[in-house]
Amino acid sequence: MNSKSASVKKQKILIVDDEEVFRKLLLSKLKDGYEVEIAFDGIEALEKVKYFKADLFLVDRMMPNMDGVELIKNLRQIPEFTGTPIIMLTARDQVKDKVQGFEIGADDYVTKPFNLLELTSRIESFLKKSKKSKYVSTLLSTLGNDASEADIDLLGHDLKAASTIQLNLMPSLFPANDKFDFGARMIPAKIVGGDFYDFIPIDNDKVVICLGDVSGKGITAALLMIMIRTIIRVLLAEKLSLVDICQRINAMLIRDVGMGKFVTMFIGILNMETGCFESYVNAGHLPPYIIKKDMSVTSLDTTAPFLGAFPDIEITGDSYRFDKGDFLAIYTDGVTELEQESNVFFGDDKFIELLKSLYKLSPEEIIEKTVEELNSFSANKSDDVTLVFVKRNNK
Repeated sequence: MNSKSASVKKQKILIVDDEEVFRKLLLSKLKDGYEVEIAFDGIEALEKVKYFKADLFLVDRMMPNMDGVELIKNLRQIPEFTGTPIIMLTARDQVKDKVQGFEIGADDYVTKPFNLLELTSRIESFLKKSKKSKYVSTLLSTLGNDASEADIDLLGHDLKAASTIQLNLMPSLFPANDKFDFGARMIPAKIVGGDFYDFIPIDNDKVVICLGDVSGKGITAALLMIMIRTIIRVLLAEKLSLVDICQRINAMLIRDVGMGKFVTMFIGILNMETGCFESYVNAGHLPPYIIKKDMSVTSLDTTAPFLGAFPDIEITGDSYRFDKGDFLAIYTDGVTELEQESNVFFGDDKFIELLKSLYKLSPEEIIEKTVEELNSFSANKSDDVTLVFVKRNNK
């Protein structure tokens, strides 16, 4: 589940220069791509860094009150800026001046008048490198003061193992039945994801089909996914109804998790002999599409809000009888909200037309073709993609 409200955070640059013409020139060039602050001299800059946590500094060498040399010395004494890139700007082109700049902690030295294209290229290069370093520093601080690169390497191996375990939890073998065919796939946006699906056999000729989408991505979402999957299986073994199971999950998320975490979920009991969902609950999830044999389209609408946000919610169930040839597509928003470029999404219409064009294939073949189409549309997968397809045969 992807949060569209969170915009990409711009990196921050502090320009420190007493010459107004250079401040304005740099500001006009950088303001569209970065969050930019300006300071007249070193003293003003040290005041501004108390609240403006710059990712890169552009520092003039010669300034009144406190020059660039003294400012850099002071910045390097502040723990959060010890590794922040600093580019020194100066009209002096003597080797000894450059050496002094590097000795006191500058990362680069650009002579005025400078070429703007060259300067912006250097800025982009430094910020790209420092961004990775910042992630590593944050990770090390989270792991503890004694953490090392070996600990990060071990964490990487653990995450890969977790990814393998998570994918192994998703069934790769589907119910064998002459009236229905099945297919499913989960593709996490990160190493681990918050989407899940499950096929849980109960009684003869009955299977519980479930697909869920936990808010967020990564490790937190993956842990919640495993918890919810486990709870569903335990409560099904206790013969609880789907409505009661969803009520229990809602209560658990509010009581034990909090943190604004929630899940949308579709869950249904399919009787493969009678050809119907005896009961299903759509808890705030995208309505699954049903492509009919005549290419008309219907959907299984929501019967409850998403789970984990509100303590007292009304959860109801519904049923659906499959006609021969009905093709059911349950999916997560990572499909329709897949973005090719700014505000150009895969979308519902394109998804429906794709499903119609592939209708004659088996669910597993449709899965393969759909994934190929998604990959062709965009390589920028910012959210987990999960598909569960069910087709009623003509028998």
